Amino acid sequence: MATAPTAPPPPPPWPANEAKVPNTSEIAWSRITPSLPCLEKLRLLCHSQKELEREGYVTKPLSAAEIEAKARCMRCGKRAPRRQPQRQKSKASTGVVNGDKKTQTQTDLDLTLTANVDTKEEEEEEAMDENEDETPNISTAKPKKKSPPPSCTYHTGVVRNKAFTCCGQHVTTGGCIEALEHTLPEPDDPLLHKSWQFYTTPPNPAQLNPAINASASASANGTHGSPLSGPRRRGHKQGRGQQQQQERTNQPRHLEAIALDCETGVAATGHPELIRLTAVDFFSGAVLIDKLVAPAVAMTHYNTRFSGVTAADMREAVRTRTAILGGRDRARDALFRGGGDHRRVGPDTIVVVHGGCNDFTALRWIHPLVIDTHILEGYTGVKTEGGRSLQNLCRLRLGIAVQVKRPRLLSFDRPGVVGGQTQTQTQGQIQSQSRTRSHRPQKGHDSYEDAMAARELLVHWMMRIPDS
Repeated sequence: MATAPTAPPPPPPWPANEAKVPNTSEIAWSRITPSLPCLEKLRLLCHSQKELEREGYVTKPLSAAEIEAKARCMRCGKRAPRRQPQRQKSKASTGVVNGDKKTQTQTDLDLTLTANVDTKEEEEEEAMDENEDETPNISTAKPKKKSPPPSCTYHTGVVRNKAFTCCGQHVTTGGCIEALEHTLPEPDDPLLHKSWQFYTTPPNPAQLNPAINASASASANGTHGSPLSGPRRRGHKQGRGQQQQQERTNQPRHLEAIALDCETGVAATGHPELIRLTAVDFFSGAVLIDKLVAPAVAMTHYNTRFSGVTAADMREAVRTRTAILGGRDRARDALFRGGGDHRRVGPDTIVVVHGGCNDFTALRWIHPLVIDTHILEGYTGVKTEGGRSLQNLCRLRLGIAVQVKRPRLLSFDRPGVVGGQTQTQTQGQIQSQSRTRSHRPQKGHDSYEDAMAARELLVHWMMRIPDS
């Protein structure tokens, strides 16, 4: 009989164990045995579309109006309301149309009000003239209207060594150039609409971009699109049958469940942009993808304080070809296409996240089966002391510390699929196929650790559901 997920022994209470940062050297992630009861519990905890929409998830493609509302100033990157054109007065308000008595009455009323206003203004001017004669020493000059403050402040340079090249100021300082109004893209800007297209999980990888499929299959088979290579060159049914058998064998299988986390930087447009993607198998904990994502758009900065990714990290990953090139579209396709073990994300795959609204938005991804441990914590109906952040929930519910500064390995430069990872391996012990990277102080979050922590929180919830 299949067993339920077994949790590690409970850690000593924190901070009663007099440890400032408990369990930093090693986090014993739970071992989970795949079983039908486990899958039933996972499906039971999946959220409805209404729940996801309340938390800000996108559950259907955006309309043209919703995409236009995403527009930001092309200079400062701030969101600004689009100025509406002034409405012209209709002809009916200026005279009689077809003998309409109501229109004529409205016109007479407008003329009366205008005459009254003119008379009142004349009386006020006469009174002011009299006051000027009585008090000639007082200045009657009207104060000048103050010019409106600039609504747009921006930099024209780029960020280098944490400073803007245009003015030399730190990256956190405001713009060095001011403008009275924001500069928004056109309402029907094709780049804006293309950037905010969301994609649902395809049941078959063949439904992805045909150009990407052709290049991927050609490179995988070593044919590079040559029509005279492979079994077809033999010209008999045996070769064609072997090819069909190989295609059936190589068909990716859908993963039952994964844990996912993303890191984002800030694009030149002001929108968050995907720069790192991590996905692990929920049951085995094996890393499916843990790579930097080279953005396809210009970047302002990589948000290193929170993402943990520096510009030097990205340049090195691009130089060594260990990053996913082509931006978020290629990263999303990597999930849908699967890896060397022929497993991929399908419509029936359960995706585990913590506060994953921004992760799915960064991937421009719509998925039907999502478990958000941030939403699960709200099911208790009791306000969580310290909030529902991943760090606080891991401390309160699991007694482990995540998102703390500690020496770690650069794990995001290893290949996309890492096989043979044992359950005793933890963050700081994972090796790439070529070499182990040296330790350096951690900057920001680690998406691998965050994905595993969300997985661990879900195990905590599953343990509270009886098997029967």
